[in-house]
Amino acid sequence: MTNYTGIKCPVCGKPFRDGDDIVVCPVCGAPYHRSCYAEAGKCIFTDKHGTPEAWSPPKETKSSRQDASRRCPRCGYVNAAGTLFCAHCGMSLTANEPAGAPQGVPFPGARQVPPGNPPYPGAGYGGPGPGRQSPQQNAGQPSDPFGGPVPICFDPMGGVNPNEPLGGVPAGDVAKFVQNNTQYYLPVFMNLTRFGKSRFNFSAFLCPGAWMLYRKQYKIGSVVTAVMLAIYIAWAYIQQNLWLPLYNAVMTQAGIPMDTAALTSEQVSRLYAILYGLPSSKLLLFMLPSLLALAQLVLMFVFGFIGNRLYLRHCLGSVSLIRRSTPIAGDIPIRLQEQGGVNTPIALCFIVCYMILSYLPLWI
Repeated sequence: MTNYTGIKCPVCGKPFRDGDDIVVCPVCGAPYHRSCYAEAGKCIFTDKHGTPEAWSPPKETKSSRQDASRRCPRCGYVNAAGTLFCAHCGMSLTANEPAGAPQGVPFPGARQVPPGNPPYPGAGYGGPGPGRQSPQQNAGQPSDPFGGPVPICFDPMGGVNPNEPLGGVPAGDVAKFVQNNTQYYLPVFMNLTRFGKSRFNFSAFLCPGAWMLYRKQYKIGSVVTAVMLAIYIAWAYIQQNLWLPLYNAVMTQAGIPMDTAALTSEQVSRLYAILYGLPSSKLLLFMLPSLLALAQLVLMFVFGFIGNRLYLRHCLGSVSLIRRSTPIAGDIPIRLQEQGGVNTPIALCFIVCYMILSYLPLWI
């Protein structure tokens, strides 16, 4: 059976793809989309049948053989015909190569990718990110006002090879489990496993419990959420019911009006004299809301620094368990997709709860 993939339909001019419904002229063999043949009503080469001008299959040339499989000149990955950007490194396959660079030879320092090696999840949806091409490759591409090339897309793996081991499992499997924001987490995970160096996670700092539950770290996320919520409830209760009456009494004893915007040096001196004269229990009570707020802030910084380590341990443990407990290799990506990723409803729930807790004292 003749393969017409890539040959253009004589009527619409579009190349045939795998699975297209194709009809062929029984005389000259010209292929058509079935709808195009019905529109024309007959073979458009009927008047030329039996002559040298009749339709004939295009001859294979050296350039057509090269176009049938485009090898990336940077990393060597073999891409399918018609691919505009390398599915592995994102380099443009239509830009002019630097002079003297043979087809399929990667640039100095680039990692050679074996032909047929499957790309990482999400690859091949656009071009390279900023700073990934030489000036020669960027020639002819649009530039931003600051002189750099306009980025077309980013590398979902953050420059990490999907086949590299990451804590005993392929980095590609970890990316399938992480799913969201892999371009941040994969390089961080690689630096953690190789050099023990991490980055400060601002999401884990701002909302440690919510971030952990959002990233499906349910056990530790529940504990952290409970601790942070307990600190907040204790702070709100002490602030409203114990600290505020004591504060009003101290201000009244010092002769300072409650609506005073700025204290004078004399008022400050009287206020400190009264505070130092308080019993230790009342002095501790006066300082307790500030101590609780400080404890909460310290915990936020701690989780900001260790958040990526906790998430790496969660990802490696979950991916390893899925790989061990899944007998059919083809089911592993499905389970990674189902058990990984993020829990968006939990994030929305936390936003609503935060708004309620923030404005609840005003309603009361």
